[in-house]
Amino acid sequence: MAEIAVPKLNTNDDSYVLLAWLAPDGQAVTAGAPVAEVETSKAVEELTAAAGGVLRHRAATGADIIPGQVIALVDDPTAPGHAPAAPTAGADGPTITGPARARMAELGVTEDRVAALGRPIVRRADIDALAGTAVSTVDSAGAGSAAACSSTVDGEPPGTLSRNQRAVARTVARSAATIPAAYTVMAVDVGAALERAPQLAREVRRPVGLAELFVAAIGSVHAAHPMCFARLDDDGVTLHPSGAAHVGVTVDVGEGLYVPVVRDADTATIGDIARTLTRHRVTAAGGTFRAADLDGANITLTLHLDAGVSLAVPIVFPGQTCAVAVTAPRPELHLDDDGRPATRTVTQVGLAYDHRVINGREAARFLTALAQTVKEPR
Repeated sequence: MAEIAVPKLNTNDDSYVLLAWLAPDGQAVTAGAPVAEVETSKAVEELTAAAGGVLRHRAATGADIIPGQVIALVDDPTAPGHAPAAPTAGADGPTITGPARARMAELGVTEDRVAALGRPIVRRADIDALAGTAVSTVDSAGAGSAAACSSTVDGEPPGTLSRNQRAVARTVARSAATIPAAYTVMAVDVGAALERAPQLAREVRRPVGLAELFVAAIGSVHAAHPMCFARLDDDGVTLHPSGAAHVGVTVDVGEGLYVPVVRDADTATIGDIARTLTRHRVTAAGGTFRAADLDGANITLTLHLDAGVSLAVPIVFPGQTCAVAVTAPRPELHLDDDGRPATRTVTQVGLAYDHRVINGREAARFLTALAQTVKEPR
């Protein structure tokens, strides 16, 4: 008889939620078959059967589970001395996520209406669709904004942090305690790039805005500035350069802050980047990221595209050396090459960096390279 135990899925959580069983209790499963969905503060992961046999649940849908906990057994009926395990009762009706329940309460949607959907798992997006309201919008610059949000999120009581925000809090605290960060900011002229963006969007048939342009620019400067993508060990001495640019991009459409990754941005085309970011935004609306979407970034791009934001200082995530912040474009008066007053469109681009690895001169060179590169997107 084989056990299905919960692995350690991320470093931010001590417990997870058994979101759904993908195979009913008592069903025969094959080795490697997905049998359960587990929700962490940042992603939804599938657990698979290590061996073939009859699945026996040992935890209920919606239960809190911890790493190492056995949530199911796989009973091999052909094994010598086989004795069937006692079945466990499954939950009736669909599994409704915490954000979905909060949205139901806000919109007055009953469980009978939800059950009529016929879906095994009901998420907030399903409730919005049922009530005829929009979940989110994505503007041409790649910023997501929630159409509505609830004061009770992720199924937590009012006045408490959501599961997602608790993970954010732990990461921020660890960053502040372990990374001596400094910050340099530069005004970058993005007028020409934004004028070209609609043409690029037509060519790749995906939205192209500041997010896509800056991911491409960050990828382009990887070879010339490898230390900005390096990882410093906890000993504060051993440095691990990165062979590629894996750019984490902040996405928040009202379901919590996520930082999915655009991998190999140093070799990706603007079309590749636009397709990846479009997929991430759609996934963020449903809160259904997989750990593979969120792991592996070696630099982060944070977007602060609300019109009133003129400066933003990002944190440097543990395991990374740099984070780039980009604010909303705005007109700025300046003197042109002939000394005459002119108007240009600029955004404030800042670099937060681990001062143990990067010094101010390198930070300025990195930002200068970004400013030059963003004008010529691939």
